Amino acid sequence: MKFSPLFVAMLPAVVAFTGQAATYQVVELGPVDGYKSSFVAGLNNNNQIVGNLSNRFNYPIDLNSIDLTSTAITGSLTAAEIEEVKKGNINAKALTVLTNYLQIASGLYTTQRFAGTYPVRLDTKQLVRVRDTAAVQTNNEYLLGINDLNQMIGYATAPFTKQSFTPAATSTTPNPVAQMLWVPAPMHMAGVIFTDKGKYTLPPAYTDYGGGYSVGRGLNNNGKVIGYGSSTMTTDAQTAIAASCDGKAEPKDLCYYRNAVSNSYETRGMVWQLDANGKPGTPQILGFLGDKNSGKAHTRTEYPTVAYSSTPNDVNDLGLVVGASMYSDSDDIRFYSSGYTGRDEVYHAYHATIFDGTELKSFIDTKEWNSSYATGVNNKNIITGYAVKTITSVDRNRFFIYDYNTQKLTFPADLFPSASTAPEAINDNNIVVGTTETSTAGTSTRRNVGFIYDIAANSFKDINTLLTCKSAYTIVTATDINEKNVIVATAVKEVERRDSKGDVIKDSAGNVLKEEIAVAVQLNPIANGTIDNCDSSAEQTYERQGASFGLFGLLALLPFVWFRRRG
Repeated sequence: MKFSPLFVAMLPAVVAFTGQAATYQVVELGPVDGYKSSFVAGLNNNNQIVGNLSNRFNYPIDLNSIDLTSTAITGSLTAAEIEEVKKGNINAKALTVLTNYLQIASGLYTTQRFAGTYPVRLDTKQLVRVRDTAAVQTNNEYLLGINDLNQMIGYATAPFTKQSFTPAATSTTPNPVAQMLWVPAPMHMAGVIFTDKGKYTLPPAYTDYGGGYSVGRGLNNNGKVIGYGSSTMTTDAQTAIAASCDGKAEPKDLCYYRNAVSNSYETRGMVWQLDANGKPGTPQILGFLGDKNSGKAHTRTEYPTVAYSSTPNDVNDLGLVVGASMYSDSDDIRFYSSGYTGRDEVYHAYHATIFDGTELKSFIDTKEWNSSYATGVNNKNIITGYAVKTITSVDRNRFFIYDYNTQKLTFPADLFPSASTAPEAINDNNIVVGTTETSTAGTSTRRNVGFIYDIAANSFKDINTLLTCKSAYTIVTATDINEKNVIVATAVKEVERRDSKGDVIKDSAGNVLKEEIAVAVQLNPIANGTIDNCDSSAEQTYERQGASFGLFGLLALLPFVWFRRRG
């Protein structure tokens, strides 16, 4: 995958839940003071772990950047409550209303910026700043991976600063007044690499009209970083932006930001090589599968053009990159619906792609599968990912293993035939982890759970069945695994309910209320452990003591959803 054999056991001083009859021990990587939820992103062979936090308690409010006359506020707070807010007396109810308003009013740049995600080293519980340096974070920031050299990869949206701006005079407004606006820094998104020599932005290939953008996705132990970013911009888009972003009606940086967010840039996968000082060089632009694997766009002018792009998802220490890129077949015309209408278009979809140097290779039958994505590769060149097929009228992800050395493709069986499964990572022991679905006997209910698959044993298991029956956690997604088979995952557990200020909530009788939250966890193998028999019935339903929280419900807790997996 992307790790060397180096491993140092450095477990944080956190609560561990173990049992005689289990094969994995759960170690909670939190809580982190001041935040409700934690999500894991990756680990290395030193058990150093990165992740992201959300739902900050006591969110700091800038009352000078909030319109207290907005119906979003007046419809939820009484006049008396608003007067208290003006005095700086913000209780939990008011704080909830105000933070909801910040998110609703994100398109109004007179309004305070809302930060929803916060990167963290989960093994040390130390928050990490990716781009923003302000006392109160104004953007969304993410860490996605860490290698054995303690180099970290992440990305962040543009940080904002409050600035005074006076529009140019017009015939309708001959005497414009200055206004305070939240203005973004160039690059509406920027990938960042952390090394022992410093922190560096991943430069995109194209930087005009707002600085371009880049997103870091992963890195190996030999200085290779993968991601994607702006590769160019059409002439029409350049002309339109140059005409509208003249700095008269709003700051140029804000105008560029609006256009960048609306996808004015063309996007391609990129690979950066770090120099001796840990600084990324000019990116290598990755190609795409293109029309019938030609690497070129289709030429049928009677049908709409296709936005061809590529997205790498993982890189091993040999430099082999895997991910997905746009494929089309100009001989296959399909009807694409959009709302209540639609049109005929050339078939196009992302399909799993191997980026071997300058050569692109595909291995999924595009006639059989709607789309496909390679999500991980180990140092033995074993690739994992998923392909999408319509099963019982619903698109389902089917998990695959592809041996690049022998070109053998297999689709292992998961928990039941129509389960949707998406792998996240594979280690050099040929063990895969990710997310799958399980069902409760006698019902149509599906729940997301983390899975572990051993290629050699052809063994696919719900990770929750490898924990003690008394575990307080339900693993909903397994995100990464290192060479000692240590897994990092996101789980849900039941805790005391807390309000937006972080205070415990009680009912009218004084009883503490409960809620389910997302928590990052580390799963350590138990030497000579055995699987706990939690259910004596013939068919396991995987209902353990932990919470029963679906993955989509879990992700709803994350205001600005981030995925390590690309799909």
